[in-house]
Amino acid sequence: MNILEMKHIGKKFSGVYANEKIDLSVAKGEIHALLGENGAGKTTLMNILFGIYSADEGEIFWKGKQVHFHSPKDAIAEGIGMVHQHFSLVNKMTVLDNVILGLEKQGFFLDRKSAKKSLEDLAERYGLQVDPDARISELSVGQQQRVEILKALYRNVELLILDEPTGVLTPKETEKFFSVLRKLKAEGYAVIIITHRMSEIMSISDRVTILRDGKKIKDLVTKDTNPTELSNYMIGRQLDYNFEVKETEKKEIALQLKDITVKKGHKKPVLDQINLEVYKGEILGIAGVDGNGQKELAEVIAGIRKISKGEICYMGEEIASWKIKERFEKGISYISDDRHRDGLVLDMNVEENLILRQYDKKPFLKNGIFQKKAIKENAEKAIEKYHIKTSGNQEGETPVKFMSGGNQQKVILAREITEHSKLIIANQPTRGLDIGATQFVRQVWMDQRNEGKSVILISADLEEIMQLSDRVAVMFGGKIVGVQKKEEIEMEQLGLLMGGITKEEMK
Repeated sequence: MNILEMKHIGKKFSGVYANEKIDLSVAKGEIHALLGENGAGKTTLMNILFGIYSADEGEIFWKGKQVHFHSPKDAIAEGIGMVHQHFSLVNKMTVLDNVILGLEKQGFFLDRKSAKKSLEDLAERYGLQVDPDARISELSVGQQQRVEILKALYRNVELLILDEPTGVLTPKETEKFFSVLRKLKAEGYAVIIITHRMSEIMSISDRVTILRDGKKIKDLVTKDTNPTELSNYMIGRQLDYNFEVKETEKKEIALQLKDITVKKGHKKPVLDQINLEVYKGEILGIAGVDGNGQKELAEVIAGIRKISKGEICYMGEEIASWKIKERFEKGISYISDDRHRDGLVLDMNVEENLILRQYDKKPFLKNGIFQKKAIKENAEKAIEKYHIKTSGNQEGETPVKFMSGGNQQKVILAREITEHSKLIIANQPTRGLDIGATQFVRQVWMDQRNEGKSVILISADLEEIMQLSDRVAVMFGGKIVGVQKKEEIEMEQLGLLMGGITKEEMK
């Protein structure tokens, strides 16, 4: 029996359908995958179910009864919980405080001792162990996700919606997370998982609903389908995984790092005597488990983070004293791993975000006045070149906060990759993107490489590293533990290096 029925759901933004007459049903004890490209309407549909948006048309039936949720509070009260892609936790508060935040008190005070015991029992039961007294700011991303799930379970939800839940998890954390979902399923919970990862759909889901351009394309039983069929329904075309690779005649150094060290107080250096060369016309892949100095390395090169000692030579010049703006103007671009915190101003529109680096220069500013025509034309060119999907007729005026993650990432690419770019630092550039957007971004890197530019590709996705890189450097504990040409690397060896086993220790 279906616990949830969504019938003919429609929702428009600026006159354009985000969801158009979508039907969705979910059974008790089922893990149901919602699949689609970035911007296909998946999150919008779930936000309607969770009471964040109101549907313009259609009906929702929950446990056989028609419902109208005016807020997430209404949905939670009925037993529906949602864990968003970007967590809604209070960093300065403890795990326990975050879990009980907003709950109605029994009497004048909430019994914290009893609440803590209930939380610990819940965590133990589902394998979601986390210290109730730890501050959110002290937790890893994977642990923060556990808190979000515990928060929902603590409120006795019967349906759990998970928006791109593995986008920030390591492979090991993903395995643990899936074991939690299977346990929830076995106890009769219904789960909707929004994702674009084919392997995960095949591994965890019972059924799949595929959306494309705001419409439902297909419902499939997972065991009766395969990744190729899912991909074809999702993007409506075959993907070409073959990249043209142009050989460069001679190796010229674009960037050289000499003994780069970054210290935080008296703690162990976050970067420890890094020596690295990046050539013109190459993609240098940086592999490693998150948290081993990759972000710090990217920020050092971009000028965001100061070095404690060492030299940074770019195109033959020492640039350690250069500011971020100087480096950008000389051709160093940076794509952060956190597009919301570091890459975009979410309340600004597409046009405004595209000129953040050059808003004070011609043709965008003249005699102290913004040139609206030039700003608009710049956005139109970027939208066309990078296939950026916006909403409404005034495309460049769409606030980026209303766009999908993939389209937000394309805005950043369009701004950072200019005619003057010579060195592009890309940190986790395809994290959270669907396969179509991922393939597009990967092609961008290969195009830049073939034009003679340098790309530093930092990625936790080993398949991506191996597919694109000319050479691969592995980081562990703030150090470079190995640099090899792609054709010389074996995956087993790469895994050992990522775990801190040096080439000498392998012998």
